Amino acid sequence: MKHVILGICVFFYAVLLDYLKYNYGLNLIGKVLILSLLTGITYKIIEKIYENRAATPKDEE
Repeated sequence: MKHVILGICVFFYAVLLDYLKYNYGLNLIGKVLILSLLTGITYKIIEKIYENRAATPKDEE
């Protein structure tokens, strides 16, 4: 499931960076670097969320 969330976020980032490329002249190398940075940060955030969810005990009543 976390890969699906990551894929959706990367798609959103790519669309946003295409907008910046066409309107503000962002070059391809800059686009790829920013996209990889955003993808890595998003992956770490999603990993932390899943780790916290797995670490919390579930109340069984």
